[in-house]
Amino acid sequence: MAKKSLFKRLFLSVMSLILLYGFLLIELLAEHAFFSLAPLGLTLSVFIALHFIFKWQLAPLSKSLEAIENGISAFKDNDFSLTIHNQHFIEIEQLVTIYNDLANTLRSERMEIFQRELLLDTVIQSTPVALVLTNKNGSIVYSNIAARQLLKQNKKIEGANYSKLQHYLPAALQKATAALTTGLITDNDSDQSVIYNVDCRQFLLNGREHLLYLYKDMTLEISRKESDMWKQVIRLISHELNNSLAPISSLTRSAQKIVKQPEHLHMLDEVLETIGNRAHHLHDFISQYAKFARLPKPQKKTVNLSQFFKQIKTLTDITCHFNVIREIANFDPGQIEQVVINLIKNAKESGSELSKVEFSLTQQANLINFIVVDRGTGLTEVQQKQALLPFFTTKQTGTGIGLALCNEIVSGHEAKLRLVNRDGGGLSVSFSLDLTK
Repeated sequence: MAKKSLFKRLFLSVMSLILLYGFLLIELLAEHAFFSLAPLGLTLSVFIALHFIFKWQLAPLSKSLEAIENGISAFKDNDFSLTIHNQHFIEIEQLVTIYNDLANTLRSERMEIFQRELLLDTVIQSTPVALVLTNKNGSIVYSNIAARQLLKQNKKIEGANYSKLQHYLPAALQKATAALTTGLITDNDSDQSVIYNVDCRQFLLNGREHLLYLYKDMTLEISRKESDMWKQVIRLISHELNNSLAPISSLTRSAQKIVKQPEHLHMLDEVLETIGNRAHHLHDFISQYAKFARLPKPQKKTVNLSQFFKQIKTLTDITCHFNVIREIANFDPGQIEQVVINLIKNAKESGSELSKVEFSLTQQANLINFIVVDRGTGLTEVQQKQALLPFFTTKQTGTGIGLALCNEIVSGHEAKLRLVNRDGGGLSVSFSLDLTK
């Protein structure tokens, strides 16, 4: 399409009017005196004509700019449907094109966002996790079907004050919600105990404070895991008992035969010693499980980190590194020492050379890091996921209590045990304690 020019149109119109004005003025001056009102009237008429010419010729520019202004105002309201007819005037063609391209892009992106939001809403509405989102005033701005079922509501609850609906929650969840608790909560009010995983957190959404409440019924999942765990415990204990009771039974029969044959009495001491060793092994085995079940809460106190490190170094024969600025920390020294010694023992049994097993006590900002590394076989992906579960072991003679006990102690100190395979082989097991607590 041929391009047009507003300037050219305006220039031609004005020049035509000026030429016409000049011609008429000369004619009037020839017929009338210079001070006559006729030339003055003509001049006034020309100015009025110029006004309408400017307004008429610049009308496309005015309309386009007004349309752009209205379109940008619509953008603020998330309305990207307005486009501007491009009249192809050179002066505004590029501006109109840019606006239309922007409107098309925003409209397309808005449609994609809407589709993603629709998909996300479908997923959230279908999830069994009850979700309630409130603003800083406590009004519900979003919820899903599971939340409405938990709150015993048959209609949408958006706009309602959440505090007025919380009495529909089980008593345990009411307390957890009021205290903004995060973790596992057990509701014992019903005929059967129900375990919920509760997560209450504050965050900013569009620059405004919001509260997100998540409730998930974990009863079935935990029951299934408990059942699997008990089956594994029974199998493990049965295996250990059979391994000890079968030889004890056999040795007992041998001892009875020896007693009846005096010439073989010299063999009786060895038989009884073997029976005693197997009984001692069973005693240790049962004691480890009892210790895990009776693990006391940590008795935190002020610990001199330098002295604690020296104690660890005295108890082991591996390379130890100390890089801590802080002099003291608050934890249970007996339990943490037990964890470190157990981790070092595991590292030494990993197949690593003793010289490659190392313990480090370091500080990073407000964290004190306990790290044990080796160059053993490491862990497979499946083993990493199961390594901290009670009764799981990769050793033929292991009980599966060591790492689980360490993890329980570390969790009691509000920390987390981390197992990471090292580049070049081996494993790094670590945990960090907060110096501010």
